Amino acid sequence: MVTTDEPWFVLIATLGPLVAAVGAIGALIVGIQTVRQRTAADAQTQWWARVQWAAGLVFETDESKRSVGFDALALLATSRLAGPDDQAFLAGLSFDALQGVQERGAVDEVDFVPADGEPFVRPSDARPVLTVTRAEVSAARLRLVTDRGQGRATPAWIGRLAATAATGG
Repeated sequence: MVTTDEPWFVLIATLGPLVAAVGAIGALIVGIQTVRQRTAADAQTQWWARVQWAAGLVFETDESKRSVGFDALALLATSRLAGPDDQAFLAGLSFDALQGVQERGAVDEVDFVPADGEPFVRPSDARPVLTVTRAEVSAARLRLVTDRGQGRATPAWIGRLAATAATGG
């Protein structure tokens, strides 16, 4: 006796491999997304570990280590991994150093010179001079980068300080 269900079985037998292929493609897409998310999370974790290392250097007493810390933070602030909150955090690490500069003189009315550079000779009609350390210059550079990342204007004196050619440490 021939059943009328035979075309149904033929249809299932024909569509079975197609359904399996669609399922495999779906699993592949989910796998790729999982790997991408994991890679992004690992990159963010490594970025944060570098920030912690550099932030630790910022609080060292050795001037050259502090400078390296600020320089590293400025570099890390340019990463696509640094979000707006991260930018604000990194900018905050420069506040103490920049406040120290500000407390030593009227920053809008002075020329900055490196503390460890060659002897500075200035014309008699020049503005007063404020001696700055390499770390203070690096802190200003960090502030420029983070302000730019946040779309904020940087005070002019910080821009001038960041442009100071500090040498040595």
